[in-house]
Amino acid sequence: MDRLRGKAIGRNAGTAYRELVWVATIPDRKTASISEQSTDIFMKLDRLLAELGTDKQRILSATVYLSDLSHKASFDEAWCRWIGDDPCHWPQRTCVGAQLVGATLVEIMLLAARADGGAIDAPI
Repeated sequence: MDRLRGKAIGRNAGTAYRELVWVATIPDRKTASISEQSTDIFMKLDRLLAELGTDKQRILSATVYLSDLSHKASFDEAWCRWIGDDPCHWPQRTCVGAQLVGATLVEIMLLAARADGGAIDAPI
């Protein structure tokens, strides 16, 4: 099992077990617009996924939390630019309204498959 330390005590930025990877993150810039926060979060997700042996083309599902659902159209534009044009790489995705901390406008949780099929670990 691989774990990437997060900034907050008691939780990690990512975890991988065998062929599965989970990552969750928020943007660093809290004073930015939804488009800017989305761009920031996508760069962080690219890095976290790579550190755990996968990439955005192997995302199985995504849960997007928006502080205000009126931002959904702007977020969707940024998402489509990031995820690309190939429907073979589009994950299942849900987008929900949520009360987020401070000026955070978006938080994303992903489940992805590892590119190499995952390490063969002993069962937990």
